[in-house]
Amino acid sequence: MIPSEKRKILYSKKDKIALAEQAIAAQNEADKAREKDEDFYEELLEFSVSLANKLQACGAETYRVEETINRIVAAYGIERVDAFVIPSCIMASLETDGGRIITKIRRLKSGETMLDGIERFTALSRRICAETPDMQEARRLLRETEKKVCRYPLWIYYLSAFLIGAGFGIFFGGGILEAIASGISCTAIGASLKFMGRLHANTFFTSFVCSFILGIAANVLTAIGLCKNADIAVIGAIMLLVPGFLFTNSLRDVIYGDTMSGLNRLVQVMIIAVALAFGTSSGVSLTRHFFPDIVAGMQPIDHPLWIQCIAGVIGTLGFGLMFNMHGKGLPFALLGSAISWPVCVLMMRLGLAEPVAYLLGAAASAIYAEIMARIRKYPATSYLMCALVPLIPGSGIYYTMDFIRRGMLSEAYDKGMMTAAIAGSMAVGVLLVSTGFRMWGVGKQNRLKKKQKA
Repeated sequence: MIPSEKRKILYSKKDKIALAEQAIAAQNEADKAREKDEDFYEELLEFSVSLANKLQACGAETYRVEETINRIVAAYGIERVDAFVIPSCIMASLETDGGRIITKIRRLKSGETMLDGIERFTALSRRICAETPDMQEARRLLRETEKKVCRYPLWIYYLSAFLIGAGFGIFFGGGILEAIASGISCTAIGASLKFMGRLHANTFFTSFVCSFILGIAANVLTAIGLCKNADIAVIGAIMLLVPGFLFTNSLRDVIYGDTMSGLNRLVQVMIIAVALAFGTSSGVSLTRHFFPDIVAGMQPIDHPLWIQCIAGVIGTLGFGLMFNMHGKGLPFALLGSAISWPVCVLMMRLGLAEPVAYLLGAAASAIYAEIMARIRKYPATSYLMCALVPLIPGSGIYYTMDFIRRGMLSEAYDKGMMTAAIAGSMAVGVLLVSTGFRMWGVGKQNRLKKKQKA
């Protein structure tokens, strides 16, 4: 028999051991739960960055890529998240409840403008934020969405290149012959871009070779009698190479506050512009050395506004197809291009300076794009890019390069500054409208939150 006092001591030791074992088990369960939470944080941030990377590869704006990460993470109840995006890289981090910082970095090696991809991945982002599925289901939806992104066949690609050249050949003052020559030259550029893409050539070399081929093609077609005005043929075809969207987006990023992204894009613009200047000048000079009878400096045809609008819509259709825009949104996007140019022309006829007229034309494009985005529940990017196509100062860029080629540096400076002013005005017009709509959207959300709290 064990004395009662010894039994009490023995029991107390057993209780202590049991309590210690329970505490250890509870701690193990807590550690497992914490590890599970840590894994969830990792998966959530990885998924958010992956979806944002898909958007970036399709040519989405910097703010859209950053907001995609912020909104998805916030939808799962995590507010401590930061995202920093430049055109070639995504960096994102979040803080867990335990105070741990998780960081993901994703580099973009190559990308292209895929409007259908922007629309589909943006729609997926909104769905994820609304439904907040588990990460396994979210990854499955991402894989399905990636498979659904449509890409036109190769013959559509070359047709779109021809439409760009033909449409803008007439838009900038050419006739039927100039439109055909510009379309053929633009198709040659498209083939060159495809070939350079397969070789993974850098941007400068690609732009130089394509513009060199353009200068030769347009002037050879003029020499054999298929075209009368080689300058117009070059201007129409060079629209495919002009970094108009890139320049406008770079200024938008700088003005909006994404300085690093804007400067990165601006450097790319300068590289492309230099390559186009050297390439086009070399091609034109070489061809005219062998064909000195080519007449240069012919005056373009002053087409009526309705012809310019039709030609602009044809050229915009080419860009819409090349940017892989699908579905019912394409006709509405083309309608935007038929709005922006008449507004710009009307403003110039009222006596406003060119930069101001282009600012108002771009603002009209942005208003139309924002309205269509809210009506059809798609990103405004698709409608905005198409609506801005007729406003891209392709002729200004070409004549700037041509003045440099002929040694007319003063004229080149004046034309170049005016072209830069026009592009900057377009960026400001778009930014003013888009900022206004975003502020209105934030105000609307704040009012809804106040009503829900009340």
